[in-house]
Amino acid sequence: MNKTAIKNKLIQMQQCLIQEFEEKMNLTHTMVDMDEEDVREPEDFSHQYEAGEMEHLFRIQLNRAKGKLQEIESISTEPASAVDKGAVVETDLRNFIVGHSTVPFWVKGKEFVGISKSAPIYAVMAGKCKGETFSFCGVDYQINNIY
Repeated sequence: MNKTAIKNKLIQMQQCLIQEFEEKMNLTHTMVDMDEEDVREPEDFSHQYEAGEMEHLFRIQLNRAKGKLQEIESISTEPASAVDKGAVVETDLRNFIVGHSTVPFWVKGKEFVGISKSAPIYAVMAGKCKGETFSFCGVDYQINNIY
């Protein structure tokens, strides 16, 4: 299992998210940056205010996304023997990478889902090793490998 390829995929996904937030923020900024001499209707100022609020919210999301990118970049690609941050956990039902929560994604023909250390499933699998089992939401998992 190539942990670097999985980490690179996470980085790529996060960079795309950052780019989307930057584009949305730039678009809303154009709505905020109106020439006040061209304003014809009183509601134009209201729309300008709303766009300013949206820009602020996108800026918050952008900063969070950049922080998450730093978290992803800090994930170790060193081999792991137990479930902990940076571990790639291959089970009989699903594959996980610990360190950053994500939607399911594919790397080299295998599906993965990222989980954070604050995820409820992490609490039941933390510290487990190859060959051990854990249960989550009534589903039993067998750990086939940890990388």
